[in-house]
Amino acid sequence: MATASVPELTDGDVRLRGHRAQDAARVVEQVSDERSRRWTTVPTPYGPAEADAFLAQVAAEWTDGSGRWWAVEVDGRFAGTVNYSVRGAGAAEIGFGLHPDARGKQVATRAVGLVLAYAFAQDGVETMGWRAARGNLASWRVAWANGFSLDGTWPGQHVTPSGMRDDLWVGHLDADAAREPRLPWWEPAPLQGNGIRLREWRDSDRPDAGPDETARRYVVTQTMVPAPESFDTWLLDTRTSMAAGEGVHWCVADAQTDEVLGGIQIDQLDSRATRGSGMVAYWLTPGARGRGVLATALDLVVDHAFAERTDPAGLTGLGVHRLWAGTDARNRASQRALRRAGFREVLLEKQVLTHAGQDPKEAFDAVSFELLASDDRAATRVEPAPDTVIETARLRLRPWRESDRPAPGAGPDEAALRGMPAGVVPTAETFDEFLRRRGHYRDKGTHDFAIADRVTDEVLGSIAVFGIDREVGHGEVGYWLHPGGRGKGYLDEALAAVVEHAFRPTDDDGAGLDRLHAGTVLDNYASRAVLLRNGFRLWGEDHQAYVAADGERSDGAYYELLREWVDRPVAVEIPAVDGERVRLRPWRAADAAAIVDACTDPTTRHWLAGLPEPYDEKAALAYVHQAREDAAAGTSITWCIADVRTDEPLGSLQLSGLRGPRPRTAAVGYWALPQARRRGAVTEGVRLAVRHAFLPSEEGGLGRHRTVLIAADGNAASQSVAERIGFSRNGIEHQAETLGDGSTVDLVRFELLESDWRS
Repeated sequence: MATASVPELTDGDVRLRGHRAQDAARVVEQVSDERSRRWTTVPTPYGPAEADAFLAQVAAEWTDGSGRWWAVEVDGRFAGTVNYSVRGAGAAEIGFGLHPDARGKQVATRAVGLVLAYAFAQDGVETMGWRAARGNLASWRVAWANGFSLDGTWPGQHVTPSGMRDDLWVGHLDADAAREPRLPWWEPAPLQGNGIRLREWRDSDRPDAGPDETARRYVVTQTMVPAPESFDTWLLDTRTSMAAGEGVHWCVADAQTDEVLGGIQIDQLDSRATRGSGMVAYWLTPGARGRGVLATALDLVVDHAFAERTDPAGLTGLGVHRLWAGTDARNRASQRALRRAGFREVLLEKQVLTHAGQDPKEAFDAVSFELLASDDRAATRVEPAPDTVIETARLRLRPWRESDRPAPGAGPDEAALRGMPAGVVPTAETFDEFLRRRGHYRDKGTHDFAIADRVTDEVLGSIAVFGIDREVGHGEVGYWLHPGGRGKGYLDEALAAVVEHAFRPTDDDGAGLDRLHAGTVLDNYASRAVLLRNGFRLWGEDHQAYVAADGERSDGAYYELLREWVDRPVAVEIPAVDGERVRLRPWRAADAAAIVDACTDPTTRHWLAGLPEPYDEKAALAYVHQAREDAAAGTSITWCIADVRTDEPLGSLQLSGLRGPRPRTAAVGYWALPQARRRGAVTEGVRLAVRHAFLPSEEGGLGRHRTVLIAADGNAASQSVAERIGFSRNGIEHQAETLGDGSTVDLVRFELLESDWRS
């Protein structure tokens, strides 16, 4: 076929025609250009003779049907060549090249489009192949724009005229496929904020050193971080990834100096199974760590990723709806950055990560996070707890350390096993996992402290505010002590400090909470007493809700403390008040047997209705606990009347109604153990209680001006106590009291004014 019979193709601006002899000079200029010589296999040197041979080959292939060749013409001048070789059976392979002055103007893209339309519609071609030397992004841009797929790389199959061997990209386009890009050609949109600039990677960004120890430890894909000797390959891989629609890669740079601080990328954007989802990955140079660089980079990239992609080049946003990231479970810094950015932890995979040369049996755990475009990032962001140190008179509350490992054989004692879940108190064997969890909890916002002696720094126990909900300002308190630290007030001291820290605003280095709550085993009266002494109030109980470390199930008690309660305390103390023969003091758990004796006595059960049946140690401990609960709530003070010499319990005495409708009145109630009756012990105890009620508050008393006492009609012993102290009768409530046997009797009311007491 003569060149004159070559079918002309045009879109109005680009014209494809047969080659002419006068094109030879421009062909020489094109082929002699440095870029042409880099990416093609033309002879060297190339002059007029070689151009004439080329034109002869073009004519010959048109004649024998093995190839279709067109000269590209723009504005009346030869601008390049486009062709396809006929392979047979409907297969062909396209090729193209432009004169330097025609490049960068969409000329090749349009010329290839014209040839594809002819080949598929007029020449029976069913699939068109394409190949180019790996790295020839200009060639791929033309193929990409016309709908070709990048099918893979053929290693070592491209040989340059200088004899250098390179890899070969291969792709194809079927006749029935859309002739438009299959995937975006991603470009790293310039993003900037907080002194950080995200930009494209440049040839001049070659690092001075390769990945440091931290990067080698945590970055499983070692080629993610560039090294000086492999930077050219790394940069080409990065650009190829974007050209293939796989992901977007940014250089993280200082906004003022343009110093490279690291890299951040969103990958897997080409996955059909997870379209609209992308994987975030990142790394920082050693000097950039710990400066908030990654936090800024993540915020910039997340906002850009979720923005709609309205710009054809993808510069407005990526338009994804979900981002995810995976980290080595040991990489706490990476996990903290993700939580700060609003990502949620969604998956822990055990022993899944391995590094080059590592024994697969020693694989590390991996943690995965995700963030949806629809998420409220302000609510999902988690700020790791700071490494705060709080010092009190005797204690130092500080982070746990490796040096805190317990001695071999040390572990939770019987009390700990009975009162706490398994694994809470570490042993030498479990300490590594315990320490890892403590760090993990701090990263998730838990304010976690080891309770240490301020002088020796020896660990005495642990206390934490965990389960923090920033939206509502709530957190839970948990604590424990080693046996050697109990009974010395350490826990009260630590809890008071942690409560103050929890309620202090975040801008003053506190946790900024409004409410604390705590749960404990129902019969753990030591723990409950600590809570009560620090202002917590009981709000509920449940049954068989706790499983202790020893496997036993038990009931639970739940307490809460609001910040405003700390500002306006209502609790009253249960002070010790000494007399000549008796002492008023708080009831203790050790007094349970005496309480059982009193409340199983027939006389007591006759006059006091509603006592539990049977009355056992559990009921007695509940009585002790209720006394402390009532004092913590400020409603009453309940004393044990004890022998001043032996401290043995003799009876019980209560001042109640302290928060009732008559704030200047206190009500007196009492009962005696059988062996203490008719010995004057109760009378002396009531006298001490009345004196405490009338004593001014500035002198440690309650500052009441009136006390009242009610005794059942027929209970002569109780009425005589009131009369001996000076109470006067002021009325009767008819049939107002139900006794233990179910009968009803009148109640005799007594009162005593502070003015009469003093007179």
